[in-house]
Amino acid sequence: MQWYVNYSGFTKRNRAEGLPYFRDKLFISIQLLTLLLGLFSYIPSAYIAIFRNDWFVLIINSIAMTTLLFTVFNNQISFKAKKRIFSTNLFLLSFALLTHLGFKGNGSVLIYMITIMITLYNGRSAGLRAVSLASLFYAIMFLGFYYELFYLPIFDQYEFEIFAIIIVNNILFNLIIVFSVSFLIHQLHSALITENKLQQKLVIKHNNAVLAKKRAENSDRLKSAFLANVSHEIGTPMYGILGCTDFLKEYNKDDREYQEYVDLVEENGNQLLEIISDIVNISKVESGLTRITVTTFNVNDVIDKVYATLTPKAEQKKIIFTKNNLITIHEAIIHSDKEKLTEVLKHLLKNAIKYTQKGGVDLKCFYKNKNTIEFEIKDTGIGIPQDKFEAIFEAFYQVDTDHRNALHGSGIGLAIAKAYTEMLGGKISLKKNEKSGTTFTFTIHTQLQNKTE
Repeated sequence: MQWYVNYSGFTKRNRAEGLPYFRDKLFISIQLLTLLLGLFSYIPSAYIAIFRNDWFVLIINSIAMTTLLFTVFNNQISFKAKKRIFSTNLFLLSFALLTHLGFKGNGSVLIYMITIMITLYNGRSAGLRAVSLASLFYAIMFLGFYYELFYLPIFDQYEFEIFAIIIVNNILFNLIIVFSVSFLIHQLHSALITENKLQQKLVIKHNNAVLAKKRAENSDRLKSAFLANVSHEIGTPMYGILGCTDFLKEYNKDDREYQEYVDLVEENGNQLLEIISDIVNISKVESGLTRITVTTFNVNDVIDKVYATLTPKAEQKKIIFTKNNLITIHEAIIHSDKEKLTEVLKHLLKNAIKYTQKGGVDLKCFYKNKNTIEFEIKDTGIGIPQDKFEAIFEAFYQVDTDHRNALHGSGIGLAIAKAYTEMLGGKISLKKNEKSGTTFTFTIHTQLQNKTE
C-alpha cells in the first residue's frame, strides 16, 4: 500500500488535517481492495457471461473495471474527483446489474456496499445522499412496474406487492447502515480527539509537577502533599490514555507510522506509571501505611521471573547479566511477602543494569543461615563514593544531582528497597568493589508472620 501512497501524492498531506486526512487514507485502502477483489472476480464472471451469451453483463463489467483501473492509476486526478468517479462507477454497475439480473444478482448487494463505503470516506451527509440516489432508482422501478411504463426482467420475478416490500426494506436497510457506520466513525474521531487532549493535559500536569517538586523538596510536609497530588492527578488520566492506546491499536494496523506513535504513547505512559507507583509506595512507607502480606511461595520462581524480565535490558546494553542461585528445590518454599521481595530485587537489579555501561551484573542467592536468605548484586558500573553510602537510601537523593550528563532517575528506588528489606526482616548494605562498581547485599527472613509495619 505504501508504494501507492507515494504514487498518488498522498505523502504531501498533513496529519494535522484531522478527519479528512484519515478519510482520504481510508479511501486509498478501499480503492485498492476493490481493485484487487474486482480483478479476481472479473475473470470468472466474464467467462460465465461469455459461456451463457450474456454480453450485457460482460460489457458493463468490463466498463466498470476499466473505469476503476483508470481512477486508481491516474495520479493527475484529485482525491475529490477520484471519489466521485469511483462512487458513480459502482452505482452505475449496481443499477445495471439490478435491472438485468434482478434481486437474484448482486446489484442490490453492491448498493449496500457503495453506501457503506461512501459513508466511510465522505461522511454521513454523503452517505444519505447515496441512499437518496438509490431510493430514487428504486422509486423509478416501482412506478414503472405499477403503471407499466416500461418492462424489466425483474418484474417477472415477483408479484407487485412483494416487489414493493423488497424495495422498502432495501431502502430502510441502507439508512440503518449509513447511520450505524457514521456513528462508529464519530465515536472513533471523538476517541482520537480525547486522546490528544489527555496527552496535552498530561504534559501540563507533568511540568507543574516538576515545578512543585523543586519548591517542596526541602519540606517533608509539603513533599507528602505534593506526592499525593501527583499520584492522583497524573495517574488517573494516564490509565485513561493507556486504555485509549489499546483501543487505537485495533485501527490502521497497516499504517506503520500510526502504530509507532501509539506504541510511543504507550511506552512513555507505562514508564510514567512506574514512577507514579514508586511515589505512592514511598509515600505509604513514610506515612507508616505499608503492610506486610505473608504468603507461602517458591523464592526461586521469583528470582527466575525477575531475571527473565530484566535480561532484555541487559542484552540491549550489551552487558553480561548472570544469575548464580544456590537455593535448592527443597529450600525454595518460604513464608514472606512475595510482592515486596520482587520489588526489592527489581529496584536493585534495574539500578545495577542502568549504571553499568560495560562489564556485567551478577546476581547471587544463597542461605546465610537456617531462616535467612542473602542476595548479592554485583556490578561493574560507575560506582558510589563511600561518603554517600548512607545518603543514597534517602528518598529523592541522587549521588550526582548537579551533573548535567547524569543518568535519569527519580531517586526513590533505593529508599523503597531499604524500607521493604527491613519489613521482610532483613538488612541492606553495600560496598565498593576493588576495581569498579558496587556490590549491594540484602537479606530476608524466610519465616515471617503477618503484621502491620
